[in-house]
Amino acid sequence: MSTVVKQERAVSINPLRACAPIGAMLATFGIHGALTINHGSQGCATYPRHQMARHFREPVEVATSSLTESTTIYGGRENLLAAIKNVYERFNPTMITVCSTCLSETIGDDIPAFIDEFKGLNPEIDIPILAVKSPSYVGTHITGFDNFLKELALALPRKTRPNKRVNIIPGWVNPGDIREIKEILSEMQIDGLVLTDYSDTLDGGLYSPRPHFPKGGISLDEIKDSANALGTIALQKHVGGEAARVYKRRYGVPAHVLPMPIGMANTDRFIKTLSEITGKPVSAELQSARARMLDAIVDTHMITTGAKVAIYGDPDLVEGLVRLVVEMGMEPKYVATATDSKTWPTDLMALSEEFNLDMEIMPKTDLYAIHKKMKAHPVDLLIGHSKGKYIADEEKVPLIRAGFPVEDRYGYHRRSVVGYKGGVYLVDKITNALLAKKGALVSNTLLEFK
Repeated sequence: MSTVVKQERAVSINPLRACAPIGAMLATFGIHGALTINHGSQGCATYPRHQMARHFREPVEVATSSLTESTTIYGGRENLLAAIKNVYERFNPTMITVCSTCLSETIGDDIPAFIDEFKGLNPEIDIPILAVKSPSYVGTHITGFDNFLKELALALPRKTRPNKRVNIIPGWVNPGDIREIKEILSEMQIDGLVLTDYSDTLDGGLYSPRPHFPKGGISLDEIKDSANALGTIALQKHVGGEAARVYKRRYGVPAHVLPMPIGMANTDRFIKTLSEITGKPVSAELQSARARMLDAIVDTHMITTGAKVAIYGDPDLVEGLVRLVVEMGMEPKYVATATDSKTWPTDLMALSEEFNLDMEIMPKTDLYAIHKKMKAHPVDLLIGHSKGKYIADEEKVPLIRAGFPVEDRYGYHRRSVVGYKGGVYLVDKITNALLAKKGALVSNTLLEFK
């Protein structure tokens, strides 16, 4: 019988979340030629830049209005007006996203009003300037991403003629995941619009001369055309689910909010939904990929069955990983997220009842709480981002890196954890980690346990 464990401490110890503006910045990178201005102190831009650069291994450009002690007292209006003008004149972007921060929200700066004033003063600058609320004291990095998507859905799409396309909102994923989603669409010969697509802007090639903006990203014309799609599929409930509902309410585009396509059943559901929306059959290649994932699970079940695991990270990622490890015969014992979501514990309890699980569901928590649980009742495996490395080292359990940030390994952002191919990747990683922990295996005979 699973239980929901709420954290009673008023402070976080070793938080497993990142700042909200990072989410809005990441989503902005998925629009070709767009730039972000962080309306806050220089540190509010430096921390996200470093965090993203360490994960994606790419240069990350983010502007700042550079608030100081005096602007904190008298307001940041003049700084923001100057910042928008400077960014436009120096970079000529296609769009500007202005993110609020804890500082600018606390002093009460009215960013939408500042943007309106800027447009009135500079009528020749005719590009979208989007204001996104992203103070970190009311959310995490996924909140910033989700708020950006809602603002984008409200501001830019234009209803004209049906385009027979499908809007896909992947949520907080890696470039490798976006490529896998696009490959699934290609296999089914479906014309998709990915909102937003940073698969090339944050995992591009080395070009000479360097382009003014990274190649890739969805164009503003494509975003405008998204109001004419056959349907919108949000692949994460907490990042993009509300934007999908905006498309339904405002433009009449049917909304489908699905669990993240990690594992067999969740991927089946995504592909089935694609087929229902478009009428396109599931391709033979996708059926083969599904069979390969099923074979991978069967091949490894003698190693994975019964292994106990703790999983932490973003709510949709954790929910998807829980379903995958259960499909592999494993036992999730602790599942945790920093997000303060009312629906996440309910969804995990439903998953628990479906599979008769016995796990502790920990919303709005931190790494200290997870470590404390593991000390009392150890697990065989830990799945989460790089911040859990010290727990894994101290408890001598393998850490499968998943989520954001993964800063102590190269190449993770190029991999996929979604779809059948992503499932095979995770099955192999998890099984090999358990093998390395348990001992040597020769000809299916386990020779040594440690």
